[in-house]
Amino acid sequence: MKSLSRLLVLLIAMSACVISQAQDKPRWALKGVESLNKERTNESYKFVKFETFGGELKQLQQERFQPLVEYLASTYGLSDENADVKQLTPGQAIASTPNDAEGDKGVQREYLIEFGGEKPVKFYAELVDEYVSFDENVDMSYDYTLYQLYAVSTNAEGNKPVFDEYDLTRSYNAKALALSIVPGLGQLYKGQNTKAYCIWGGEAVFIAGAIYFDHRRSNYAKDAQNADVTIADSYRSKSKSWRNMRNIAIAGACGLYVYNLIDAAVSKGARQVIVKKPNGANLALQPTLLTTENFDYCPGVKLSLCF
Repeated sequence: MKSLSRLLVLLIAMSACVISQAQDKPRWALKGVESLNKERTNESYKFVKFETFGGELKQLQQERFQPLVEYLASTYGLSDENADVKQLTPGQAIASTPNDAEGDKGVQREYLIEFGGEKPVKFYAELVDEYVSFDENVDMSYDYTLYQLYAVSTNAEGNKPVFDEYDLTRSYNAKALALSIVPGLGQLYKGQNTKAYCIWGGEAVFIAGAIYFDHRRSNYAKDAQNADVTIADSYRSKSKSWRNMRNIAIAGACGLYVYNLIDAAVSKGARQVIVKKPNGANLALQPTLLTTENFDYCPGVKLSLCF
């Protein structure tokens, strides 16, 4: 029984490791940009993520625009040999603290990318956020990874897109709490993958332990009913001990579940980008289908007021 008690204490300690787990990598670097592109207010631009690897961070920063230029050249069938990148927003092109956990809106810069040739083409892009990771390889060497999130124009006509405004935050709305009804999903949504895995593992251990302990309790309880009076008390004592172990396991599962809810509601997650909706009222005309008195469809125009 003592060995089982030590095992249960060890499992509780392992489950408690969720408290110390933190995730600094931004959510867009972990999850991609699909959800961000759904939050745009218009389709004149889209979010694109780039990752570049190298042994020297300074070199990666000097070549920071290369993946952006290559992406535009590949997407629109252009040559990147005569490409030129001009910074339109005043300030330094390289952030001083790209790994600030809270994020730094000071890194946001707007750029003009021009491709030379018989028919010059230009695009606009805005750096929204960036992050640098330091990775150790198997051979004990080290590499840097530069993550960049850009908002990039979606046409080659040279028209300037209507970029939205963006905020950087580690706070999450009620969705994380709602998802945490299923243990670990709220943490997974916030980019805290290790914490989610620990919660899943802890709940699995506690539930499996409760089932096993109750099975042993039930066996000893049956033995006590069928045993001789001289040894029935011994079986009842063992059944009671296994019942206590079962109750501890159930309490552990419930405690971890409550922690999962509180953590999802109040803890800060991976940095995320919030697309700010435009302020004020806007009028918009768009085609639509109208119905007549005979319930026939006919083309028409709808006037929408958004505020």
